[in-house]
Amino acid sequence: MAIQLRPHQLEAVNNVIDAILTGAGQAIGRVIIPTGGGKTFVEAAVLDYQRLNNSKTRIHLVLAPRIMLCNQLISEYRKFSGDDTYRVMAFHSGNWDDDDTKAWKETSTTRVDDILEAHKNAIKGNHDLVVFSTYHSCGKLIDIQFDTIIADESQYCVTENFNDDVKSLQADVRIFCTATERHTASNNGRGLNNENVYGKRLYVISPEELIKLGLIVPPRLHVMYGKTDDEQASIINEVVELAREQNKLTTTSLGFSKILFAMKGTDDVKTIEDNINVLRATMPNHDVFTITSKTGAQINGIKVKRQQFLDELKARTNCLVFHYDILSEGIDVDGITGVCLMRNLGLAKMLQTIGRAVRIYKPAPELKKQAWISVAVLNGDEDDKERVKFFVNAIRDGGFDISAESVVETGILRHMPEVVPVDDAYGDDKANRANGFLAEVLHEIEQDDIKEQQAQLVDRAMLAENFDETLDILFEMV
Repeated sequence: MAIQLRPHQLEAVNNVIDAILTGAGQAIGRVIIPTGGGKTFVEAAVLDYQRLNNSKTRIHLVLAPRIMLCNQLISEYRKFSGDDTYRVMAFHSGNWDDDDTKAWKETSTTRVDDILEAHKNAIKGNHDLVVFSTYHSCGKLIDIQFDTIIADESQYCVTENFNDDVKSLQADVRIFCTATERHTASNNGRGLNNENVYGKRLYVISPEELIKLGLIVPPRLHVMYGKTDDEQASIINEVVELAREQNKLTTTSLGFSKILFAMKGTDDVKTIEDNINVLRATMPNHDVFTITSKTGAQINGIKVKRQQFLDELKARTNCLVFHYDILSEGIDVDGITGVCLMRNLGLAKMLQTIGRAVRIYKPAPELKKQAWISVAVLNGDEDDKERVKFFVNAIRDGGFDISAESVVETGILRHMPEVVPVDDAYGDDKANRANGFLAEVLHEIEQDDIKEQQAQLVDRAMLAENFDETLDILFEMV
């Protein structure tokens, strides 16, 4: 083992191993560790235990929601276990650029026969095979008997499109790991609280405990009040003002700021790309990073490969990083000092986004006292004020303490006089919050189902044999 586990990580691994031993080699359960708590190395340690002590078929499966995260997990698992302790195959449609100096290298595929052939070859070389697959592709693997399945970002298991596939996968040990569980009202539903499918909680640690251990920093809310008359220019103006204000808050202690913007959509990221010169003129010391599924990764308006994007983002200090739904879950965005929430995120995704910022600053942990979470209220808009109330209560429900002392307000205060505490200004309805939290999570799951259904309908429409059939399919989306 190349990396020494921290006490809480070791406890999580030992709890999983105890469950495996109690079940005579079989176990199912959940591990909940907030972002920044080292969940990936817990997964890698469980896999090592299985390979070295409990391997029969000598093939294991790791699940992740995105190709980028699959590739990151391969690298992190390899860092933990050593380079040549097992063979790896990525089961997805992306490419994997490996170091040619390795004695072996990963390949990516969507053919099950390739997996079976790689499995045979690994055993001939006295190695186990570990398959890293996206949730999108895992349904093709249901006929393979795995020793171990580790589901990273397991909140994705609850979506209708993935739920049946995940349940159909075969393994003696099935471990579901996440920072943000998603439950359903029924214990027999698709939520992670269905213990028949996902097992009991084998380990859980709260964000507050990680803060006390010095492993993450507390979030602080920054509410920026402003005014805009030009809707077309409001995105750029809002971004510029948020960046300026958060930069002031951050540089006083750290000396730099690396700010992640969760944008409303890919069109808004494209607007940023079209106005790179404006941003660079107003924030001349900051590089502008943008990434979407449509336009790819760009640094200061120049297209780069995604790995270079992540490498450069890690190496540089002053950065403004713009994305829509790519960097929120699981992807290790190193050195983020704060986030700006430009849209209404679902609870799980919002807490994952905040998790990008609460990681400690490794070169000098004492310099980073908090992570700034910025939201804007423009023109005294009631919807924006409700959005801030949601953020305040959701951050609390995520296990972080947000009180009036944890909030900084800048700009023109329009909601009420400055003397009113944030609890009164934005509400702290503790009696109804638990029900609201559950309702929101259920709504997220339903919305995910709708998106998946629409994607499937679009696929069917593309394959339709005539115009009338296409219309019939598309009318199903209305």
